[in-house]
Amino acid sequence: MKKSIVLVFAIVLAAPIYSQVNFGIKAGVSTDFPYSSQELVDGGVDLVLEDLENAQWGFQGGAFMRAAFGGFYVQPELLIATATNTLTLEGTVDGQPFNEVLDQKFTKLNIPVMLGFKLAFLRLHAGPAASILFTDPKELEDVKATYNKATFGYQAGIGFDILNKLTVDVRYEGNLSKFGEDVTINGETFTFDDRSSSLILHVGFMF
Repeated sequence: MKKSIVLVFAIVLAAPIYSQVNFGIKAGVSTDFPYSSQELVDGGVDLVLEDLENAQWGFQGGAFMRAAFGGFYVQPELLIATATNTLTLEGTVDGQPFNEVLDQKFTKLNIPVMLGFKLAFLRLHAGPAASILFTDPKELEDVKATYNKATFGYQAGIGFDILNKLTVDVRYEGNLSKFGEDVTINGETFTFDDRSSSLILHVGFMF
């Protein structure tokens, strides 16, 4: 994985020397697909953790550079992104009914690097994507969750350009590393694997 990241950034640094370079801005929306429910059972805790909603929307915006050579191109991006994820914890704690809603709101810096090529009027692209967490969600009195500050994944999708100025992209994003590590409830700590995937829609303008 590290060798792949080094290779991609080497291409990014070398691409402007041998190619046509354009800069642009973009904005869009993303929606996270829920992960399957998980049972948290230990000591006096017997709970089910699951998504409250099937899909929730977030917003993204930032800048990109596209270096094109022949029919191929490399496109690194810097995007500020917001995301919302609402989870429920339902069951019993020490024999008493327990029902909490975790309204998680995040702000992240997303850094995808797309490698692509043009096929007729379409652009096909894929590449690695890093994400750096800026803000943690507020903690509840009885629940404390731990999140990774940096995660790595990938994006793949299609796009097209209008008059070589307006860009439209639709992508799927998957995670290779866990976003959530563990959650502590009533003094009991449980590990969980939070790797939700996303569908992303961007509209941009190239200068």
